[in-house]
Amino acid sequence: MLALDVLIVDDHEPMRAMLRKLLERAGVDGVRDAASSKEALKLMQERSPQLMLVDQTMPEMDGLTLVMHARADPSCAETRIIMLTGRADTVHAETARQAGVNALLVKPVAPSELLAAIERVFSA
Repeated sequence: MLALDVLIVDDHEPMRAMLRKLLERAGVDGVRDAASSKEALKLMQERSPQLMLVDQTMPEMDGLTLVMHARADPSCAETRIIMLTGRADTVHAETARQAGVNALLVKPVAPSELLAAIERVFSA
């Protein structure tokens, strides 16, 4: 098992389940998930994750706003953030990078692509 604390944030339950299963099959033993950015903020207060997988488009508070909250919290300074989005434009990618996203993946994301991105953000 890989000792990694991951927080999945996505309002779409099947996506959370798929990401959880993928991470567990890869040997990650510390996977939590949140159905909203507000729920994620509560979980982050309990324990800062080492990695966040964040959906960009969510109701109430979008993924970019959540990332900005995380980056403003000193306890999340070392948290790696991978944003999952349906938008592939360069303006969106630059906005995400400026907000503090370590990697941006366009949906649908292949399991191998996600695992490679996780390796990249921890080796950078």
